[in-house]
Amino acid sequence: PRTPEGNSRASSPGLEAEPFQLTPPAEVSYLARAGKNEFLNLVPDIEEIRAGSVVSKKGYLHFKEPLSPSWAKHFVVVRRPYVFIYNSDKDPVERGIINLSTAQVEYSEDQQAMVKTPNTFAVCTRHRGVLLQALNDKDMSDWLYAFNPLLAGTIRSKLARRLSGQLKY
Repeated sequence: PRTPEGNSRASSPGLEAEPFQLTPPAEVSYLARAGKNEFLNLVPDIEEIRAGSVVSKKGYLHFKEPLSPSWAKHFVVVRRPYVFIYNSDKDPVERGIINLSTAQVEYSEDQQAMVKTPNTFAVCTRHRGVLLQALNDKDMSDWLYAFNPLLAGTIRSKLARRLSGQLKY
């Protein structure tokens, strides 16, 4: 008589079981090469810093998609020293955060000419750079002021000097 245990084994008639041969990968991963102490580098350094309660600016900005000619529209809230990025103004989940105290905000007319896109500025962090586009010139000026008031003031004074120079006869 057959027992239920005997019937539960899967078998292939006529084939002998051969041990599975694992071929070694061509490239050994970092974790495989790392020694025991190397794993300490993988522990995050976490520090709680609370965002300010004052909203400097909120609205939509276009973000340049990496390795693509397209732009993505995101809702942005500036509560210094952070920029909070959402998919829309109704999105309850922060999709990205930029720490303005460690980021560099960059604007130049040469940069705009190079990317052939008006009303753009860049925010560079230790890990990446983000190209942003505002709706118009005034909106870009307002965003720059929210991100970096000192830079915005410098740009405004340069523009004012240039305009006053053009008005002289």
